[in-house]
Amino acid sequence: MKKISIIVGVCIILAAMPMTSAVSLFAPNHASLIQNPARPTFTNGTFSGVFAMKNESGYIPLGDFNGTYDVGGWFGSFAGTWTMDEGNVSGAMSGWVLGYIVYGIINTTGGNESNWFLGLYRVNETDNTFKAGAIIFGEDQHYMRYAMGSL
Repeated sequence: MKKISIIVGVCIILAAMPMTSAVSLFAPNHASLIQNPARPTFTNGTFSGVFAMKNESGYIPLGDFNGTYDVGGWFGSFAGTWTMDEGNVSGAMSGWVLGYIVYGIINTTGGNESNWFLGLYRVNETDNTFKAGAIIFGEDQHYMRYAMGSL
């Protein structure tokens, strides 16, 4: 009986060896998750682009914007100016970045009007371009604006 127990024990150990090596193939590799960040690591720089509204036929450009940003990891801030294409209205904007969420304030030059905005953006790391969409919260209405530009 003792010999049978030893033989069964050795067989179980030999049979379990391929399973123990296979289990490591399915274990998550935490080092690769840390080395491959979920978002680009831009630290500071400038941005410029156009903002537009969208309808069923596409984007209708409304004006231009430019500014500077300072982002370290998942948090950051930005400040800039905007001008309507007609040139009759302009203003400043400032805000914060949290991951892929952007939020802040838009002011109109010479007026008391300030609107909050909240949106999402995406950066193309290949050519350093970005696209964003935001809801602007005005006093009387809320509306969507889109932005396309480069870093």
